[in-house]
Amino acid sequence: MKLLTFLRPVISIVLLLSIALANSQQTITILGANNTLLGKADIIKKNQYYISLNDIGEIVGNGSFVNNKTEKIVIYVQGLKIKLSNNISFIVIDDKTYQMKSKLFKNNDQYYAPIDDFFNILLLHGADKYSVDYSKMSISLNSISKKLPEPTSMNVDLKKEKIKQKLDTIIIDPGHGGKDPGAIGYRGTKEKDITLDVAKRLAKKIERNMKIKTILTRDEDTFIGLRERSKLANAQNGKLFISIHANSAEDQRAHGFETYLIGLNKNEAAVRTAARENAVLALEGSDVEKLTDEALIKASLFQTSFANGSERFAALVQEEMNKRLQSRDRGVKQAGFYVLAYTSMPNVLIELGYISNPSEEKKLRSSQYKDALATSIYRAIEKYQNTLDTN
Repeated sequence: MKLLTFLRPVISIVLLLSIALANSQQTITILGANNTLLGKADIIKKNQYYISLNDIGEIVGNGSFVNNKTEKIVIYVQGLKIKLSNNISFIVIDDKTYQMKSKLFKNNDQYYAPIDDFFNILLLHGADKYSVDYSKMSISLNSISKKLPEPTSMNVDLKKEKIKQKLDTIIIDPGHGGKDPGAIGYRGTKEKDITLDVAKRLAKKIERNMKIKTILTRDEDTFIGLRERSKLANAQNGKLFISIHANSAEDQRAHGFETYLIGLNKNEAAVRTAARENAVLALEGSDVEKLTDEALIKASLFQTSFANGSERFAALVQEEMNKRLQSRDRGVKQAGFYVLAYTSMPNVLIELGYISNPSEEKKLRSSQYKDALATSIYRAIEKYQNTLDTN
């Protein structure tokens, strides 16, 4: 009885705290052009209102990309890449750093930023105007239209997508990442580390020497699903998609570089390579549509509009790599790569070399060799751009 008497005030306090916490968690309506309802985002009230960036990414961007290990979140809004870290007040937008008055915080796997600080900084960076009405609990983003649902199957007519000749945005896709290491070499080298290193080198060369925007599907060791990579590329209106990988084979003598286009698997080696790269789908959940033979045929047909550009660029990549690398030129091939099937732009998948070959693994670990790889792809981009300018 004494125990119950003692516990009553404790239980009351816990209940009151639970009620207070529940009351502090609300939603806010996100409105777009012409007051169109875009969706509702979770908010939490502390000393001010904080909004879920995960929800903002889903409602007005292209989803959110979270690195649970480093507790960082990246979202894309109005073409801007926005990166924040848990318990940090800095916000990085397209590599330019700003500081909010309050820190980002994490609650139940959601990342919350102060509403006023977040949108004021977006406005300062050049995003379109917004307005917040706390009496109606709504945010108006007048320039944003309601997003059309992303296709979850190949039922999208890519033939209707017109290729814009100006090469102003390149999507660079470093294969694997996070819980997906990719292939692992004899010395323990992970494919995900090689691809990210080469991708960053390539992006720097492009940004330093060309008036072209580069977007990496990941810029750190984080897991991004194959379908999310394609969605990001399409949402950012990319004009060229370059997926970077390293190959692996049971035969350790296998070596060389090759570039793949989307298409029917024409030989056993291509089948094995595509199967290995597509194996990451198992980490994405059971709801991901598999790339069946029928879907692959449809994908190849839908990619007809981009085939000419993809083939030209693939040939240039092999040509430039052959100039700089002392390795076997394995040529341009076709295979059923999921990450290529859904991108509505010229696209290729580059296998830099065989990480399963001890000698080639040693090269891939070399900074000089990785720079030569990045330079080869960069030079191919230069030549590809010239072909667009002359057409």
